[in-house]
Amino acid sequence: MKLWPSFFIFLSFSVMASSELDQRLLGYVKTFQLKPVSSPGEMNKNLFYLGRDLFFEKKLSGNKNISCADCHHPRTMTTDLIPLSLGEGAEGLEVTSGGRVQQKGKILLRNSPALFNLHNVNVFFWDGRVQWNPKTSEYITPEKLPSEFIPVLKNALGAQALFPMLSHEEMRGEKGTNEIADAPTAQKAWDLLFKRIMNVPKYKTLLLELFPGENLSIAHVARAISHFEEQAFYSGDSNFDRYLKGDLLAMSETQKKGMDVFFEKGKCGSCHRGEHLSGFGFHNIGVPQIGPEDNFRDDLGKFGLDPRPESMYAFRIPPLRNVALTPPYMHDGAFKTLSEVIEHYDDIESSLKNYVLIDDHKNYNVKLLGPESQMNEKKLSTLSKKLERNLFFTEEEEKALEEFLVGALTERRFLPLVRKSE
Repeated sequence: MKLWPSFFIFLSFSVMASSELDQRLLGYVKTFQLKPVSSPGEMNKNLFYLGRDLFFEKKLSGNKNISCADCHHPRTMTTDLIPLSLGEGAEGLEVTSGGRVQQKGKILLRNSPALFNLHNVNVFFWDGRVQWNPKTSEYITPEKLPSEFIPVLKNALGAQALFPMLSHEEMRGEKGTNEIADAPTAQKAWDLLFKRIMNVPKYKTLLLELFPGENLSIAHVARAISHFEEQAFYSGDSNFDRYLKGDLLAMSETQKKGMDVFFEKGKCGSCHRGEHLSGFGFHNIGVPQIGPEDNFRDDLGKFGLDPRPESMYAFRIPPLRNVALTPPYMHDGAFKTLSEVIEHYDDIESSLKNYVLIDDHKNYNVKLLGPESQMNEKKLSTLSKKLERNLFFTEEEEKALEEFLVGALTERRFLPLVRKSE
């Protein structure tokens, strides 16, 4: 009798998979190594709550005026919901249009990435400047990590948490405004920030209790923040996840057709594959470059760190879980909606050359500008070889594709939010 439930599930799965569409989709599952989001593992409650408090702690910024949460707040779905992020000196949350405002802050020139399901992601930032090899425990980071940090951080997410603290625009503040901004080295800046944290009795007590006998440092702060992020922002119950677990009725027919378009005609699986629907590679996909009129520059992407021809205008391929919750899209937030993203892939050359920035953002002190034609020509000449050209989706295909991205990839508890905004 113990074998009966397993046999029944297998039989049901086989019968349900008999439709031609489901057979194709299950083929994509194998080809593109699709699988449900894995669990981040067991929660350490004390470490979680410490990480939560530090995630919201403004003392980790030079001028004590910004925290991780200001650009990745849970209320704004772990991003800031504006095209170009605003750094230290900015105020507010984008819960209503124009809610986050520049004030004395800096415009950061790239979009703030979402934080969903990052517990086993090994490449961070749009240009990949933080990476971790789990097999060798080797890190690639903008500043070399002290050897004693390595066993503390555990993963790339922990390492990532250290570097916004060092950015003068993001959290550190301008030189001359505080001692962290004036610190001569990264290590000195981290030490000063850690001293601040240890001067808060509750933080000191918890760190000593959680890491007894260890030589405490800012790495332990980053470890706590990353533990909070991987637990709080774990999101593994979408219709797509349920489908991958064997419930072939979890996705609607339209969502299934959209998945078919995604992997077949769209060839999106070339870059969007695996558990996160991202291979975390870097590609130039011809995104229009926008920027503030007082500091508009040509963002070369990964080329700035890795000056090879294939790195020109190449940015990290983002994961797609909960993508409907985190507009605007691309490395600079150039597209406000998923429909615009789909239309861009439909005909990239036309999208880039005809892009018009509607600058109705109340968040910035200056105007945002769209790309110049010379910039577009350079970008088109170096497009990724993996990029499918001239897809020319039908209207029905576009609607199905968008329904897959929205209805299938969104955590089920968040679906009312995206449906309400449609």
